Formats: sequence, C-alpha cells, structure tokens
Amino acid sequence: MRSTRFTADPLDVALLQFSSNSENFKAEEVAIILNESFSGTAIVLQTKRKIVPEQVLTAKVGNLAPMSAKVIWVKEIEKDLLKMGLNFLE
Repeated sequence: MRSTRFTADPLDVALLQFSSNSENFKAEEVAIILNESFSGTAIVLQTKRKIVPEQVLTAKVGNLAPMSAKVIWVKEIEKDLLKMGLNFLE
C-alpha cells in the first residue's frame, strides 16, 4: 500500500551519498525532491552514475538527518537525467 504523498518545499533538496554509511555523511550528488512520504521520496537527479533498483545509498532529504535508503525504481527521463523512488530503511 502506498503512503500518503506530500508536496516538498520548493527550496528543499535531497543530498545523496552512494554508500550506506550515514555516520560520516558526505554529499556526492544533489537532487530535486518531487514528493515525500513517511516511507520514502521521489526525486529527480542529473548524473552520469549508473543507479539501479535495490541499490542502497545514504540520503539527506530536506531537513531530515542522513539515513540509509533503497532505490525502488529508476526512470531515465533523458540522457543523464533520472527520476527515482527511494524507500527509507531507518
């Protein structure tokens, strides 16, 4: 069952680190937040990285503390522009 979605504040961003170590967080990419829920978020990211479903990373979404998240789905909008869904693991 899908969680209720909330519109993100237009000035909030998601910072991503491509490891699951949330204690020593260092942002490697920045993404636009499309929407948020209690269990995850949808974002848009411009990157050359290969990102695949089931990949685990660390995300700092808006004002939330960095936390482990799993990539649930990835859709390529155009070359190097991805829309993706993350599920929070913490």
